[in-house]
Amino acid sequence: MKSRIKTILSILCICCLLFTFTSCGSSSDITLEELGENVSLHTEIQNTFLRSANYADFNSWTAEDGSEEASIPAPVHFAWQVSTGLQKRVEKFVLEISEWHNFYESVQYETTENHLDVYNLKSGTFYFWRVTAVTSNGKRVVSNASSFETEDLAPRCIYIDGVTNVRDLGGWQTEAGYYVKQGMIFRSGRFNESQIDTLVVEITDKGIHTLLYELGIRTEIDLRMDEDHPNCVHGLETSGITSSVLGEDVNYYNVPMEYIMGDNFNYLSDARFYNSIKKFFSYLADESNYPIIYHCNIGTDRTGLFAFLVNGLLGVSEENLYRDYLFSNFGDIGTARTLNNIKSYHQKINTYKGSTFAEKIENCLLDIGVRQEEIDAIRNLMLE
Repeated sequence: MKSRIKTILSILCICCLLFTFTSCGSSSDITLEELGENVSLHTEIQNTFLRSANYADFNSWTAEDGSEEASIPAPVHFAWQVSTGLQKRVEKFVLEISEWHNFYESVQYETTENHLDVYNLKSGTFYFWRVTAVTSNGKRVVSNASSFETEDLAPRCIYIDGVTNVRDLGGWQTEAGYYVKQGMIFRSGRFNESQIDTLVVEITDKGIHTLLYELGIRTEIDLRMDEDHPNCVHGLETSGITSSVLGEDVNYYNVPMEYIMGDNFNYLSDARFYNSIKKFFSYLADESNYPIIYHCNIGTDRTGLFAFLVNGLLGVSEENLYRDYLFSNFGDIGTARTLNNIKSYHQKINTYKGSTFAEKIENCLLDIGVRQEEIDAIRNLMLE
C-alpha cells in the first residue's frame, strides 16, 4: 500500500514539475490591447473608392491609375502589454488568431516585439486572439483571449509578397442575400516573369509560404499562352513553365487565353475562346481543386473576365462587378482600365434571356458549352 502511495505521489510530483517548466506567471502578466468591432482591412484610398458613388468617374481619380502598387490591404495591428518581470525573461511571443473560441484551426505568428501587423484576414468575420509569452528556458504564459470583428466590405484584398493585384473572389453579398465564400478562389497577377526564355520567379519565398500555408492553395490556373497556342504572337508568355512555381504539390493547369484589350473586343463572342472558358469552369466545378488561385499576366483583363463571370453567375450585383473590375487599377498593372474595357461583356450577356443578370450569365455559359451540372456544382461550393 505504501509503495502504491509513494508511486502516486511521485507521479504527482513529476506532473507538478512539468507544469512548472511549461508555464510561469499568469494570464494577467499579458494585457491585450482591444481592437473592437468593424476593424478595417482596406487602406484609406481603397475605402474611399469602395464607398464612392462615382467610382466609375476616373477623371476624379488619380491615386489608382495602375502605375504603382496600391493593391496591398491594410494590416490589422495587434499589440499587448507585458509585466516588467515577465518582459525581462521573454524570448519570443506567439500570436494566435482563430474563428473559434477554443482556438481550433488557429493561425500562429511568432515575433520578438510586443506588437505585430497581420494581413489577409477575412472580411465580415468574428475572430478570437491571444498571445503566449515564451521565456528563454521554455516556460510559457498565455494571455486571456480577446475578440474583434472585421469590417464587412468587399473585395477582400490579399498581400502576397512579389505579386500584384491579389484578392479573394469571395466576400461579396449576392442580390439574393447569400455571400460568396471566402478562401475558395483567389485572383492575382503572375508568379513568374512573362515572355522570356528562362524562368524568373517573381513571387518571393514569403509569398509562396502565404499561399501554401495561410491560404492553403491546392491549384493554380494560368491563363497565359504557352508556346503551342496558335495565337501566341507575343512569344512564350508562360516562359515555358509546365508546373506551378509554388511547388510540386500544387496542381497546375494552363488555360491559354489570347491577350487582346479593346473596347469592342469580346471574349464571349469569339468561339476561339470557348474551349478555354469551358475548361476553366470544369476546374472550378471540381471540389478537390480548392482552394484555387488563377491569374494571367497582370491579373486584370483575362483574369477580370472570369471574376466577372463567376461572381456574376453567383448573383453579385452588376455595380459590384464593375467596382471589382476597376479595383485592379490599384495594382501595378501599367495602364488604368475603364468600364469601356468590359462593356462588350455586358452587352453580350444582355442578349440572353433571364429575369436576373445571373440567369443571363448562366444562359450565356450554357450556350458556350459549360455544362449545367458544373454551374450547379460551382454554386453549391461557393455560396453560403
